[in-house]
Order: sequence, then C-alpha cells, then structure tokens
Amino acid sequence: MKILSLETSSPVLSVALKNETNPVRQKTCEGYREHVENMLVLIHSLLQDERLSLKEIDTFLIGRGPGSFTGLRVGFATLKGFLAYEKRNCYGALSLDMIAAGIDAEEGSFLGICLDARRGKIYSRFYERKKDAWQAVSEPGVLLPEEVASRLPQESHLAGDALLKFRHEFERDPGRKKIHFLPESCWYPSAAQMISCFLNDGRHDLLKPLTEPKDFVPLYFRLSEAEERKQPL
Repeated sequence: MKILSLETSSPVLSVALKNETNPVRQKTCEGYREHVENMLVLIHSLLQDERLSLKEIDTFLIGRGPGSFTGLRVGFATLKGFLAYEKRNCYGALSLDMIAAGIDAEEGSFLGICLDARRGKIYSRFYERKKDAWQAVSEPGVLLPEEVASRLPQESHLAGDALLKFRHEFERDPGRKKIHFLPESCWYPSAAQMISCFLNDGRHDLLKPLTEPKDFVPLYFRLSEAEERKQPL
C-alpha cells in the first residue's frame, strides 16, 4: 500500500508518505499563510525521496478539521485536484482525534483537546483513557472557555493551541482542579499520525471513508466570521 496523508488544519502543515514496507516519511512547514505555497512542494519532495510518482499512490488520507478555514480549503482543493486525474481510496479524520491519538497517559486519565476557534471560542472534545486508547466521551463542538472549564473533572490533561489564549481561564481555581497542561509538541495533528492510526487495526475507526461529494467538505463546526456577520440579530 502506498499512502499519502495531508494535514492542513493547523499552523503546522504536514504531509506524510508510506511506501509499502518503508518507514513513514513526513515533512512539515509552519505558518498558515505558507500552506498554499508549500503543500505541493512538500508532496513533490516526499515522492522524490521515495522515487514514486503521484499516480502510484493508491490511498489518500486527509485531516477534515476543525481548524483553519483557509488551511482546510487548501488541503481539500489539493486532494480534489489529485482525484480529478484518477479516483483513489480516500479517508478523513478529525484533527481533535488525531491530536488525542498522539498523546499517551495512564489508564483512566481524562483529556481535553482545545483548539483556538477564534472570536473567543474553542473547538473541543473530551476523552477518557481506556484499554491503551482514548475513547471520546463527547461530541466535537465549539464552546466558550468557561464551558470547557466547567466540564473538566477534578484531574485532567489539556492540549491544543487554545491554551495560548485561554490557559488562564483554566487556572483561575487551581485548588479545585488539578490540570496537566501538555507541551506545545502535543498541540497539533500530524499527517504521520493519520497514517499510524490508519495502519493500526485498533484505531482504524478514527478515519472514515470519503465516498460521497458531501464527504469532501471540511468539518468547520461553525460559520466563518463573514457568515456570522450576515446572521440576523
């Protein structure tokens, strides 16, 4: 199996390639504004490293969001361009789930993934550690910082770039709850993590097959700023 994986939802653009029995190769680039310029460059570089052509790729993986509206559009536009040439198997994953999948913790631990949704809100999902894997205990959604804080148990782990803005919201009552703030290295989804989950039978359910036109639309979970401004008061 030859797999190409694209993750464009965060400030860290990542592209990964799995060529049969070879180890997974990944290339990254930081900065939202550079995604459109660097996406094809990284893909071309990976294919050259493995001496492959794009037409030899039989499976595509893509991060569906939530995250940057522009970044997600770049990823899906690129994927649709590839598929216009020839249809391939495609699978998509939530960025929240992929971040969680890359974090290890003790059995029974509680984890909150918190991504900056802009305009004072947070993309979030909560998990519990069971049988060496994170089991989601909530649906993905958009919450206010105080709503996230209210849903945390007495002890929990938090990860995601929303901590840059809202960490103080979760530290206001340190005597009541014990919160482990995970390092920035755990904050972002990666294309390589998607490949790892796809190849791991126990976590294959984290990636959903994309078969219908409606599947090739990013999962924003909220309206854009322009769309929100158009809403009636």
